[in-house]
Amino acid sequence: MHFLNRKNGRIALAAFAAGALAVTSACSGDGDGGDDATGEDGKITLTVSTFNTFGYVQAGFEKMYEDANPNIDVVFEGDGVGFDDVYRPALETALDAGSGFGDVVAMDEQATPQLFQNGDLWYDLSAYEARSADYTENTWNLGHTPDDKLVGLGTDIGGLAMCYRSDLFEAAGLPTERDAVAAAWSDWDGFKALAQQYVDADTGTAFIDNGTQLQNVMLSQFAGLGDGAMYVDNDGNLTLDSAAATQSLDLVLELNEMGAVGNFPTWGEEWNAAMADGGFAVMPCPGWMASAIIEPTSGPDNAGKWDMAAAPGVAGNWGGSFLAVPAAGPHPEEAAALADWLTQPEQQILVYEAVGNFPSSPTAQADPRVADKTSPYFSDAPVGAILSASIQSFPALEYSYYHPPVKGAVESTINGIVDGSIAPADARDAIASAAEEAIQLAGAGM
Repeated sequence: MHFLNRKNGRIALAAFAAGALAVTSACSGDGDGGDDATGEDGKITLTVSTFNTFGYVQAGFEKMYEDANPNIDVVFEGDGVGFDDVYRPALETALDAGSGFGDVVAMDEQATPQLFQNGDLWYDLSAYEARSADYTENTWNLGHTPDDKLVGLGTDIGGLAMCYRSDLFEAAGLPTERDAVAAAWSDWDGFKALAQQYVDADTGTAFIDNGTQLQNVMLSQFAGLGDGAMYVDNDGNLTLDSAAATQSLDLVLELNEMGAVGNFPTWGEEWNAAMADGGFAVMPCPGWMASAIIEPTSGPDNAGKWDMAAAPGVAGNWGGSFLAVPAAGPHPEEAAALADWLTQPEQQILVYEAVGNFPSSPTAQADPRVADKTSPYFSDAPVGAILSASIQSFPALEYSYYHPPVKGAVESTINGIVDGSIAPADARDAIASAAEEAIQLAGAGM
């Protein structure tokens, strides 16, 4: 699940620090030994701190785990909390303070290089090394510290697809059946051709919602098909001339010049309204985007108007999450066992059935409950097959310590280009300047 409000982490932390611990106020991890979270009945309370929608409550995991472990009380918290704007600053503050964190904590995959940088903060999960068989190499590697200590277990993954409004495609004279759409944009040249046709039809709506959504898809896809490099390496050296960064920006600029890109920044009120009102025809949709964002935001009146097709180029991923155990918690061994259980393939399948978060485990992906899944909301699209096909052979990406803040800087610049506040001719200079500033801010916080 990957996710809300890509703001610079240091700025968000400074603004939020005063009240950060409120998010994890119920956490049992005290860090100073003052509270071992053991009740009068002798039961251990384990708090799992998450963000957005992990599906653990919806899947009924509290009762399931407590029934199998009568000495444990499980508390899930954080549903609906944004990752970068609220959850991450609170977690960083709690880890710095040595208290206030959950016994098990969730995190977005793109933050793992930063949050797993200091292996001493995290409980060693080497007892679960056999779990490597449950993951692709990419997901498994992201759960390790720089010195190869296992500290995180993967939960879900994004996959890649494109969701589109078949009614708006029909109005523009474009193909509407998903196989025909997928064939028409089987590569990015085909995508540009469809965009041009849509613009020429002059429907009064945008072809695609915004530039950053599209750039996210292309960046991960081009990097995965290449050498994995994106914006910046682990030493803070910018790699904005990487094939992934340059190709993805070039295509966004080209589509924006033809008038195909909407000015609906992700997560804004205008974006939500346009999604419901038919203000744009296409948006990238990894699994979590389709189930957790498009369907509830567009609402029941738009059921059957949306469809899903394979993304251009097919392969790629956008999103994913992990569970980790802070080492200073009072019951890290029990917390690690809970994290292991929550991330098992069977639990990943149950979460997918409950809220649509796509499993990161290939074993879970191959299960008929996932592989054969269709979505009535998206015109009975075979969402399980489409998403699974996009990530089966996808190599690792280089998520450096500095990737999240640089990514946020690039996206802010792209939004400025689309809204007209930054001239397209100045795009590369503006991105380089914003990226350098983001690295300085992130480096100051190390």
